[in-house]
Amino acid sequence: MALTIEQLTAIGKGLNIYLGSFMLLAGLYGSSMNLWLFTRHRYRKSPCSRFVIVSSIFDVIHLLVALFLRVLAEGFDFDPASWTTIGCQIRYYLITFSAYTSLGCRCLAVFDRYACTSRSINFRQWSSFKLAHRFLIINIVIWLCFALPNFLYFNLVPMGNPIRLVCYIWNQKYYNYFAYFVNPVLYFALPLIIFISFTIETQKNLRMMKKTSRIKRLERQMTSMIVLQAMANSISSIPYGIQFVYSVIAHNAVKDKYRLAQEHLFLQITRLSYYINFITAFYIYYISSHQIRSTIRRNLRLRKSSKAKEQISLLALTNNQLNGNDMSRYDVFHKMCSKFMMLRITQSKKRMFILNSVTVT
Repeated sequence: MALTIEQLTAIGKGLNIYLGSFMLLAGLYGSSMNLWLFTRHRYRKSPCSRFVIVSSIFDVIHLLVALFLRVLAEGFDFDPASWTTIGCQIRYYLITFSAYTSLGCRCLAVFDRYACTSRSINFRQWSSFKLAHRFLIINIVIWLCFALPNFLYFNLVPMGNPIRLVCYIWNQKYYNYFAYFVNPVLYFALPLIIFISFTIETQKNLRMMKKTSRIKRLERQMTSMIVLQAMANSISSIPYGIQFVYSVIAHNAVKDKYRLAQEHLFLQITRLSYYINFITAFYIYYISSHQIRSTIRRNLRLRKSSKAKEQISLLALTNNQLNGNDMSRYDVFHKMCSKFMMLRITQSKKRMFILNSVTVT
């Protein structure tokens, strides 16, 4: 039985509310864990950790300005970005800047792993902290400037039925530039080529590597994690590629309301799958790396033991305080008894003196 337009709309809204909220929380937790893990001394020894750290920072920014506001807009019909023009422009500037900066860091991480595992000594020098910092600065500056036209070409545009103001590209030429070059080439095709080509070459190099030292083992494990992440990013980009090909083919087709509702639902699913790239990094690292799993478990055990020690010390302190209070009460009672006995002795002496004086008289 075919679903009605209202049911298709309700499914899309439910996906944005429940699945979108779950993805948002999972992504923020995963990025926070990445920042905690790769800023530790052990994992900072690899130049690739710099790309993971910066990528995680921009993942957090992108999830907040893109996914969180999308959940509000598509799930609850509450879109703060459509209140003012400057809010609309700032949001889409940050979306573009954070998305492509994070994606650029992942591409640089894959290249760094290929350079690190290369058989050429000269080419292995491309994997270094000095070059990693330079690449990061260049990557950030490029996408910082690349996203600047969003301030000119994004505005509040009346759309939909009933008509409402939506933050959208108002210039047709810029829309075509974004729709037919930026998204399909810079976001989908070029990173996919980089991921696949460097992943294949890195896998070839990995087969020839031998575990020679602890640092080498760490580099090897970092390489395996980045390669798996690149494969996951490539797979998660497929729905977007399918949606783009379909939109190009069916661009001039005549569509009724039911088909538009179907396409809108598919678009919602595609957009949610797009955020997988910004969510899954930590979970891939956790599944693929025994060192990361052991680090997290060891830290949890240390936290539990420290909490147990705190509770034991708190109980000991409480007991000491209670014992101290008991001793102070005993001291007070002893002093009161002593004073009372001294008073009785003094009174008895007075009586004896009075009796003696009476007897003498």
